[in-house]
Amino acid sequence: MADNLGFLGGLGQSRSVLSTDVSFSNVEEVLIVFANRIALQAEKNLRSNKLGRDTNASGTLSESIRVTPVTFMGGDYSIEIAMADYWQWVEAGRRPGKRPPLRNIVQWIKDKQLRLDDKGTTARGYKREGTLIASSRKKVLMGNRKVSILEATAYKIAAKIGRFGTKATNFLSDAVDDYNNELVKEMAKALKRDVVTIINNSTRIQAK
Repeated sequence: MADNLGFLGGLGQSRSVLSTDVSFSNVEEVLIVFANRIALQAEKNLRSNKLGRDTNASGTLSESIRVTPVTFMGGDYSIEIAMADYWQWVEAGRRPGKRPPLRNIVQWIKDKQLRLDDKGTTARGYKREGTLIASSRKKVLMGNRKVSILEATAYKIAAKIGRFGTKATNFLSDAVDDYNNELVKEMAKALKRDVVTIINNSTRIQAK
């Protein structure tokens, strides 16, 4: 899960005062529109590579971004922008001192299709492309045991990240900031339209 856009909550009541039969259709529409805009901008920010390094590998993170349906719970209408679970490390970076989980580094190596430098050429003299690390059967000594080259590579990358950390990209928070002011304005308009509709409908029902 990632960022959550919510509305109508935080009023201080111990329980919701909104009937489940009441529909804020305009509010829902605004939430959907802006969640999609923010999601698309977040994806664009990832692909822009503003830090001059590959933060999106083969596109796995950006392609995992999706917008969930609007939900109503506890007096809140909310919508979520979901994505791969390592998004927060790309968003906020990592401070030195803590290594990321090896499984995530292993997946990154597979996604990026990193290859071994075999330092060889083909029969025609072209530089050999190199074996995919993820599919290599090569074993190396790490400590007192032999491990796959994939595990050894992932360990070295994780150790380097643990030592030096990684920089934040703010790909999601920047996207939210881009639309925040406009979202607040459109939400206020949508709420006003919905409240007027609800009052008018209630008046018509009472009059019958």
